[in-house]
Amino acid sequence: MQRDQAAHGDVQFLTGSRHRPAVLAALCEEPARPHELCADIDVTRTTIQRILAGFRERRWVVKRDGDYRATVTGRRVYERYAALHEAVTCGRRLGPLTAHLGPEGDDLPVAALERGRLTVSEDGSPLAALSRFTEWLQGVEGEMRAISPVVAQPFNEIGAELLSGGTDIEFIIDSAVLAQSRAQYESDLEFGVDHDRISIYVHETPLSLGVAFDDERCCVVAYDDANNLKAVLEAGSGELYEWTTAVFERHRERSVPLSAVYDRENAGTASGDG
Repeated sequence: MQRDQAAHGDVQFLTGSRHRPAVLAALCEEPARPHELCADIDVTRTTIQRILAGFRERRWVVKRDGDYRATVTGRRVYERYAALHEAVTCGRRLGPLTAHLGPEGDDLPVAALERGRLTVSEDGSPLAALSRFTEWLQGVEGEMRAISPVVAQPFNEIGAELLSGGTDIEFIIDSAVLAQSRAQYESDLEFGVDHDRISIYVHETPLSLGVAFDDERCCVVAYDDANNLKAVLEAGSGELYEWTTAVFERHRERSVPLSAVYDRENAGTASGDG
């Protein structure tokens, strides 16, 4: 326990000031003297001397012939710090997306998260993600596959335009979306049911995220508990595209065609009449 506490104290020392990692990073690059570090990092000589004393106490740095040099352990400490800093930076950037993906997004590749284009709805731009996703849908080329945990009139209208333009669509919804579509968008639903270019599937359990992809692009769409669109992550070919296609195929396996849902309902009604 004492060793763990000492290590925790060392972590606190390194992260207690933004100048300390900067000094350690500089010494990992090349040996330096205090006045050189002062010039590069723009801190007082007293601050540099205190930092160097703390580093020497922890054996992260040694002094030889007037120069301060990072030790092997000092380099390792900085490498791990840099990796943690990068992960935290990524977490802050992607938090608005990942916080609303639910368990279905737990296996989303980190590299895909970092490389994709992210649009977030924030206080200053509450409709940014919605606008971007609308633009993405309007730019669909070739076939489109999508999962959606929500239904909205603007998306229905874009879907109708795509179908009229010759786009083939496979679309997965859940029972709640189906019920809302029947209650509020019955004509749109019937248009989709009757159209030969769209296949609609109903997922066996509630959906918690949206995905969409065409022949060359993909996106992941996150909604909050009130079904407000909070973030969109998009990319071309690569890990994110492979992930979205795998998620779609996995969900389609757990879904039934909408026509089968209607057949079951009709069979139940007929049985009740008898």
